[in-house]
Amino acid sequence: MKKLTSEDVDKILKIKTPEQLFALIENEITFFFEISYLAIFILNNDETEYVLRKQIFRAKDMPGVARDTKLVLKDSIVTHLLATKKPILLKEVRVNLEVALTPDRQKFLSLLRNRLLKLKAELCVPGLENDKLVAIFVLGKKISKEEFSVQEVELFSSLVEQFAKVVYNFGLLRKEIEFFVSSIRKINNDLEAKDPYTAGHSYRVARFSMVVGKKFQNEISKIPYGEMLLYYTAELHDVGKINLSDRILKKKCSLDEQEYNAVKKHPFESAKIIAPLEKWFGRTIIDTVLCHHENYDGTGYPYGKKGEEVNILARIIRVADSFDAMITDRPYRKALVHHEVLSELKKGRGTLYDPKVVDAFLEAYREGLFKDIFFSQLESRLEDRKG
Repeated sequence: MKKLTSEDVDKILKIKTPEQLFALIENEITFFFEISYLAIFILNNDETEYVLRKQIFRAKDMPGVARDTKLVLKDSIVTHLLATKKPILLKEVRVNLEVALTPDRQKFLSLLRNRLLKLKAELCVPGLENDKLVAIFVLGKKISKEEFSVQEVELFSSLVEQFAKVVYNFGLLRKEIEFFVSSIRKINNDLEAKDPYTAGHSYRVARFSMVVGKKFQNEISKIPYGEMLLYYTAELHDVGKINLSDRILKKKCSLDEQEYNAVKKHPFESAKIIAPLEKWFGRTIIDTVLCHHENYDGTGYPYGKKGEEVNILARIIRVADSFDAMITDRPYRKALVHHEVLSELKKGRGTLYDPKVVDAFLEAYREGLFKDIFFSQLESRLEDRKG
């Protein structure tokens, strides 16, 4: 079998985030092991189940599993991996089932075999760190239809050990960051209380941005903590507006020049508030928040940057932010209907907005990927009316 080079090992050791991990697995590891199909399940934050985070296909006729597939703690695969802490091979389960001595053993192995078959699994490898099962890697058949050799299983298992470290450490990092972000969210809540027209705005912009961000996964995966960065910057982009006066926030007619200049300072105020996050994310988080009102043609603020001088995260937020602002009531106008908003996005394509991002946003809209966000917005409006 092939061997890993020192360059391959260096790449693996440099991985810090799940997104980088998934990119490496998809672009290199699946080719190295000639895997037709791979599903990666990660332990959720509540540690109650393993959720499907990534599916990779290298064979066109290879059916995957449903996107909402989960492995609960009582799942036969999970219980077996926790008990043995060793990979599960479908061929070995079949052999063991034939020679099982007790009805209970036969029943369990039969459940395990059926579960593996349902997941299209030839091999399941546990990702363990500090004796905790943090990830489960489900491998389909090899493209060559050959069985996985003992050496291949051992090598893949050793790689998964390193991958589990990434997942585990990233989880610890996320908890630490979430603790700090929760304090900033209180400022966002205060802003929404101060300006009811913006209620839910930050949350929706974050969700719109994440949906569109999936269409730029290759680009975002190259940014350290890119996916997490996109979410937090989209959620916290307007937090600096807390320093604006009620008079400006609630004004029902056009702002005068002095008032507009005050509004244009809010990216700097937001950047100041989130500055401690630079410790984890580097300068990118500050740049993204600062540039979420830059236009593609350079006519935006605060710097007048244009095109790809602005990072992809800020370009995505620019579109998501505009869309949500237009579909909601504001003090100075009523919400536009969706077809009008989509028309406005198209008009701004190449001037206000990155054409690629607008196209991705429109595609996501056509695919119905925003339905859950619209539904939650409708529920919120109904609750407001009841209040």
